[in-house]
Amino acid sequence: MKKKNLWVFALLLPLLGACGKQAVQNEEDTKQLVLTDSLLNVISVDTVRNTVMNDELLLNGRVTFDAEHVAHVYPIFGGTVTEVNVEAGDYVKKGDVLAVIRSSEVADYEKQQKEAGQQLLLANRNLDATRDMFRSGMASERDLLQAEQEVAAAKAEQKRLDEVYSIYHITDNSTYNITSPVSGFVANKNISKNMLIRSDRDEEMFTISGLDNVWVMADVYEGDISKVKEGADVRITTLAYGNATEFTGSIDKVYNMLDDESKTMKVRVKLNNKEYMLKPGMFTNVYVQCRVDGQVMPCMNAHAVIFEDGKQYVVCIDKENNLCMQEVKVYKQTEKYCYLMSGLKAGDRVVDKNALLVYNALK
Repeated sequence: MKKKNLWVFALLLPLLGACGKQAVQNEEDTKQLVLTDSLLNVISVDTVRNTVMNDELLLNGRVTFDAEHVAHVYPIFGGTVTEVNVEAGDYVKKGDVLAVIRSSEVADYEKQQKEAGQQLLLANRNLDATRDMFRSGMASERDLLQAEQEVAAAKAEQKRLDEVYSIYHITDNSTYNITSPVSGFVANKNISKNMLIRSDRDEEMFTISGLDNVWVMADVYEGDISKVKEGADVRITTLAYGNATEFTGSIDKVYNMLDDESKTMKVRVKLNNKEYMLKPGMFTNVYVQCRVDGQVMPCMNAHAVIFEDGKQYVVCIDKENNLCMQEVKVYKQTEKYCYLMSGLKAGDRVVDKNALLVYNALK
């Protein structure tokens, strides 16, 4: 950071020197600089505006899966796991085979399917024979109707078993496939090869969830509940990316109940996560913008304020583009914004990038 500041100062120094040649010294020999196009390459300018004052409330949060896009996969039949094709964290598409299970219950369905096929074959043969006998007068219309009903019943049973095979993904050799019901990431895996499982197992075998959208669940202490409302804007930072990367959103749900142990209330923020930067389990800092009704104050970027000898200053730019120091009184300052009691008004321009270097050059 020190090397970066020295480099910026080295770049700024000749520009400030050049500006100084155009400045006129006052009676106290105070330096005066002029804003030029060259100087704009190393600084940035912010305009003071009247804004309803916001108070930032810092909450602790955690990234979780979007519960609306989570699928829990349970076994259909009991049996032995013969194959496991995925691990936690893998991306799968809808219909991909997650595991294969060999089951005696599936073997019973195979037996039923073979019997249904034989039954349909016999029913069709009986119907053909009955029709021939009916034409020759050796069978009644009632006999023909009964033969047709037997064929219809055999076809219905065959169709039922085909649907069972399709729904349960039954294959040959008394096995069935466990497939992914949705596209997403394997969030949890609770089976392994050769494991014996039961059909009434309470624990899911796999949990599949998409990460295109995630939730950030934040805790609100009892004393801050009145400050948090649905729709409040938030900005979120993480330990993984630091303050350099912020995620913005708003509170879309307030859970109006307190946890018995922590005595906190949860709020939820939905975030788009197309680049998969946010991972479930990440800890976050959630900064909630709490509006203070009726208080409109001059507001500017907090980086523009310079502290020296117990006072606060900014570098102002007047209508003639002259730069000068201006003392201000700060009412409240957050990490991002600064609200002023005096010193500036709406429309005034200040330097908010490399302001300290310009301030030192003006001294």
